[in-house]
Amino acid sequence: MKKKLAFALACVLLLGSLAGCGSKKEETSGDSAGTIKIGYFGPLTGGTAQAGQAALNGAQIAVNELNEAGGVLGRQLEIISYDDKSSPEEAVKAATKLVQVDKVNAIFGSLHSANVQAAAPVIEESKTICVAGGTSPTWLEQGYTYLFRSISNSSVSAKQLAKYADSQNLRKIALFTSNSEYGTSGADAFQEACKEYDIEFVASETMTDGDRDFTGQFAKINAAAPDAVFIWCLGDDLGAVTKQLRQSGFDGPILGSESYTLPEILENAGDTANGVSFAAQYIVYSDPNDAEDELMKKFLEQYIEEFGTSPASDNAFRAYDGVMMIAEAMEAAQADSGEALREAYNNIDGHVGLAGTFSYKGKNGEGIESMRIFQIQDGKYVEAQ
Repeated sequence: MKKKLAFALACVLLLGSLAGCGSKKEETSGDSAGTIKIGYFGPLTGGTAQAGQAALNGAQIAVNELNEAGGVLGRQLEIISYDDKSSPEEAVKAATKLVQVDKVNAIFGSLHSANVQAAAPVIEESKTICVAGGTSPTWLEQGYTYLFRSISNSSVSAKQLAKYADSQNLRKIALFTSNSEYGTSGADAFQEACKEYDIEFVASETMTDGDRDFTGQFAKINAAAPDAVFIWCLGDDLGAVTKQLRQSGFDGPILGSESYTLPEILENAGDTANGVSFAAQYIVYSDPNDAEDELMKKFLEQYIEEFGTSPASDNAFRAYDGVMMIAEAMEAAQADSGEALREAYNNIDGHVGLAGTFSYKGKNGEGIESMRIFQIQDGKYVEAQ
């Protein structure tokens, strides 16, 4: 019996030793002896899973391209991803695991501004730079120094839409937005931008993400007889919202968020999407040959070759730009993490990405402010003249 116990104890000690070796290897896998780890957290299940998967795919295209060119700092890159389930609580868990367990060098995520804001303290404390695709201005107004955005914030598109509304003599506007941080910040930014013009807000209604019955809200909006309706909600809801607004009797102009770039909205809303105008930096082209920009064309060709279809969301573009700029900052800093990497990212100036030309100097994490107005006409996207 004593021999059996001694043998069992020896096995436990041996297994513990081997486990310890494995743990140590994991801890050092992000250093100069291993790959550069790019963390990702975003929605991979639930209502916005398509957008989240598109972002993860876009990040992977960037990693593939960088690895084929020899990597970064002479090392290959890999992505470690987690599903934040569109939940701020899950985003905190994902970010914590990425920085404390996986010890990633940098992060792209999330697509949801509320999730970025929730995870920000964890990211800041770990001194891990995070480039995100959420468009709410709020999370970059809290004093965090390791957060960056790879697209214009919603205040930029709001300013463009306000200017456009004024040019079209749209004087009475009704608001219809989600009651999430995304929808609220979009509405606030648009109302602020409209103060410069002679524009009146005649109604304001909200919805909860995922709702599908807006009968009561649209009855109130139609009763206010607006010249246009401003819609700001998640892409998964826009098809149903747009269709029901038209079915309720409103046939005037719709001013919308960049989420109208999602191809599925044209499929879900059909002809009811005609008359929508929105500000964006790019369009999700199903055919790469439709893209006039050569960088965009190349990206779409790579994406379709890798995944068999065009992106389901423009979040693919945001993630690609973000990862490519992380790589540029690493090369500039000759460092893969920490304060040196943060300072190098802060000094990016003139990076040409899918969204345009980025400059982060002195902008507290914001990197680009240019946008164009697009319209949906006869089921197609056209640039407003």
